[in-house]
Amino acid sequence: MQKNRMSKKAIRNILPRELVNWDVFYLPTCDSTQDFAAQLFKKHKRGGILVATNYQTRGRGRAARSWLSPRGKALLFSMILLPGHAPSHLHLLTVTAALAVCDTLSKHLNLKPEVKWPNDVLLGGKKVCGVLTELLKTKSQKSAVILGIGLNVNQSASALSPDFLHKATSLFLETGKTVPRIPLLGALMKSFEDYYFIFQRGAFHEIIRRWKSYSSMLGTRVTLLTGNKEVQGALIDLDDSGALVLRLDTGKTEAFYGSDCRFV
Repeated sequence: MQKNRMSKKAIRNILPRELVNWDVFYLPTCDSTQDFAAQLFKKHKRGGILVATNYQTRGRGRAARSWLSPRGKALLFSMILLPGHAPSHLHLLTVTAALAVCDTLSKHLNLKPEVKWPNDVLLGGKKVCGVLTELLKTKSQKSAVILGIGLNVNQSASALSPDFLHKATSLFLETGKTVPRIPLLGALMKSFEDYYFIFQRGAFHEIIRRWKSYSSMLGTRVTLLTGNKEVQGALIDLDDSGALVLRLDTGKTEAFYGSDCRFV
């Protein structure tokens, strides 16, 4: 299927260019699009680069977890961005990318995605997409971000690890149809540019507001692992800095950042 076949030309033809004039690197196979993008940034010292692959041998997610997918079944790509904002706001790019994925799945596939803080997109409570944001510094100490997205597209149940089948899903499993990856990538990148424009304007409150509209976690009881200790409480908000706000069982209200903790 032509619309499912990755190539540099196919990717270039569907990328929006209103905000970023993307330079595309396509690798049929690579260790990790994140690592390859980091090497490119060290060499070229510029943003606006998209690295995509058909298969990763050492794909990874948050906290060094592996992200593996059969050849030709997923969208696996990383973007090099020079956002120009203070490092304290750059973690919101994770939220920005997750929103772009949610909008794409909702508008183009009529699905009902949910966001799981800080970097997952779920369908029916199962993970379908992960976002990985890594910060780099230039010699002039300007901040660059490598933003990676791994989206399960056409995996069958047998292609998912039995250990994670109850935790993960794909667009094929949710729709019952093969989803062409090239048009999907084009729609996702258009949505990302729309949200990236909002981020660049500094309208972080708008990004947070839209994240909340996709979250089913607000008001629920959660357990977080922060450092070496567990904390429990009701999830009551995501504040404008992107921190998760819990009302702890002790009665105290406390904010937690995605880089510092994870759900148990």
